[in-house]
Amino acid sequence: MIVTTDVKWRQWLIDLVAGGVIGGIVGLIVALNVAILLGVEGGYEAGIGEVFAHGVLAGILWLAAVVAGPVTGVAVARRQRHKREKSA
Repeated sequence: MIVTTDVKWRQWLIDLVAGGVIGGIVGLIVALNVAILLGVEGGYEAGIGEVFAHGVLAGILWLAAVVAGPVTGVAVARRQRHKREKSA
């Protein structure tokens, strides 16, 4: 299947937005669970400041989950598109 440059850019942009949004939602859910599991005061209502006040390691884990979500989401979206195009 031959795909023009315009279509490739559009597909990449769709993967970026959709994967980023879905991955961001998943990343926030994971970050909230990390905060709850580590016993941060306020649990799911805790902000980044409260998580870091609980402990630097807790804050780093929370931040890593928030950042890794969208990055992983985009990577998964691109991989799925590549597999679909390869099988077509």
